[in-house]
Amino acid sequence: MPRAIWCRRRQAIGVAAVSLLTLVGCSARADDKQPPAEPVGLPQSWIWSAAAGIPIDSADARTVRGWFESSVLFQGALVSYPGFPQATSADLLNELMPADDGIQRAGTERLLIRSITVTDGHLNASVCVDGWDGSYFTAAGKFHSAEVTLVLQTLDMRKSGPSTTQPPRAGQALVADSSPSPVGARPYSSWLKGPSDNVFGSWIAYNRAFTTAPADCVAWFKKSHPTLKYPTGYANDERPNRPTSAPPPTLPASPGW
Repeated sequence: MPRAIWCRRRQAIGVAAVSLLTLVGCSARADDKQPPAEPVGLPQSWIWSAAAGIPIDSADARTVRGWFESSVLFQGALVSYPGFPQATSADLLNELMPADDGIQRAGTERLLIRSITVTDGHLNASVCVDGWDGSYFTAAGKFHSAEVTLVLQTLDMRKSGPSTTQPPRAGQALVADSSPSPVGARPYSSWLKGPSDNVFGSWIAYNRAFTTAPADCVAWFKKSHPTLKYPTGYANDERPNRPTSAPPPTLPASPGW
């Protein structure tokens, strides 16, 4: 074989080998950058109602509903609706950071917006929270404890409040958490139908408080549980609806997003 042809063939083989190595190297590097796994959690839902004169789908009501639901999601697994971290003061967001114990909430929570007051750049909401059909589970899927049966929660928001921070993995909707997934957990997209837009506007939550439920909350609670003798009756961990393992029965959300 003439030397010139042999040299050209050898050069071609060398170029092909380098190209192959380059492709393999790129492929390996691409495989190293796997997209983050979709976050998973135990199915839960919220059933909302409102006192007379409060449109349940008004902008203020959507802000309150979105913040309550996001606070539960965030406290459980650092997931939330769009804009929630920016709509929460640094101190309150830090208070909501989940404990590293693998405990997850599941089931259905009923809520009644009893009042929303907006004055001078402040929004104050008063909400009856019925957790009778909500429970907490361990990472192994075992029943851990019952949700608080009935409580009054107030939320204070303002247009210009304390500076907010953005904790790791909390800057967007449904951010994956790296903790082990509890038994019975499913991707959020398979059961959570939250808002796709930012429902918080420029409101920032800076305080929430829990107090004993007043008489109107108790009357509302009894409509959903007519056979219960509140506040006596079943203790939290002796409820007849206590699930033994996750996930528990979960009712459809209402009114939804």
